[in-house]
Amino acid sequence: MRASNSKRLLFMLTLVQGLLACASTSAQSEAIRIVYYPPWNISKLPLYLARDTGIFERNGLTLSWINPGSNEKLLASMKSGEGDIFVVSSNHAIQNNASGGPPLTIVANSGYNYSVFLVDLAITQPEDLKGKKIGTGEPGSTPDRLTRLALRKLGLDPDRDVTLVHSTDARSADRATALTSGQLSGTLITAEAMYDLEKTGQIKSFRTLADHKRLNIYAGGGADYAISVAFLKKRRQEAKSFLIGICEGIAVARQNKPKALEIMTKSERGRDPGALDYLYRLYTTEVIPARPYPKVEGVELGIQMVASTVPSARAMKAQELVDVTLMEELVKEGRCN
Repeated sequence: MRASNSKRLLFMLTLVQGLLACASTSAQSEAIRIVYYPPWNISKLPLYLARDTGIFERNGLTLSWINPGSNEKLLASMKSGEGDIFVVSSNHAIQNNASGGPPLTIVANSGYNYSVFLVDLAITQPEDLKGKKIGTGEPGSTPDRLTRLALRKLGLDPDRDVTLVHSTDARSADRATALTSGQLSGTLITAEAMYDLEKTGQIKSFRTLADHKRLNIYAGGGADYAISVAFLKKRRQEAKSFLIGICEGIAVARQNKPKALEIMTKSERGRDPGALDYLYRLYTTEVIPARPYPKVEGVELGIQMVASTVPSARAMKAQELVDVTLMEELVKEGRCN
């Protein structure tokens, strides 16, 4: 009888161990849902390189990729918990948290939109812009908010010290054209518009009064990595493996220019090869970091932008929305150099 009981107990223990092993294997093999929007920005280059060169798989990950197709669908997918990791702009994650969606925490950032405040050569200091015409986007648009923020950081009141000239087109290239024609004395423009001016030689007629670093404006780019708090608690090691993939993608971006340009060419069909080369050099040296720590300044800006339409965001603090521990662990372990 004792032998029979011992065999039964051994059988039960073996069965339990088997079930636990199956559950563990199932959890590990369950695909991580990556939601990314907008679908492309050069700041996402490390993500695309890691995806398209098999880096994530070599780190033991199985991923599924979801492009919602619009801001509205993105926010809806956040609210319904359809993703585990969201590669978006910080304001998307902030709006989700502020409106009661499943909590997200921002664990990394691989870039933002490069921008400069370009002015006429006659302008040598911010005070010289008083009474002048400044190009901006439609009232209340993101370009308009950023222009107003830049002016305030330059010590100017956007409503009193200058005349804002609103453009119905959000492209900074059109504001750059107005600048070259003398209709404006200054405007905030992106890297793409800078390239166009350099290509034609017109850049020599203007001065960079300040760039995004001096202005401390780190906006957009769709390259903030926001992870579901629930996912991070249950599958932290996989979250770390994902960030290892981003670190390796950054290394490939810097070390393998042909592969990086191949990805960029596919993602920006029809763009001038010279522009792609310019953007590659600019972003890999000035924007994409060696170590993708969360960009707290960008999160602070995201809070400001969301708070204008979602009042509950005003109480949020950037430091409470980011988690640097994953990156700190990877750096300490020598997995992100």
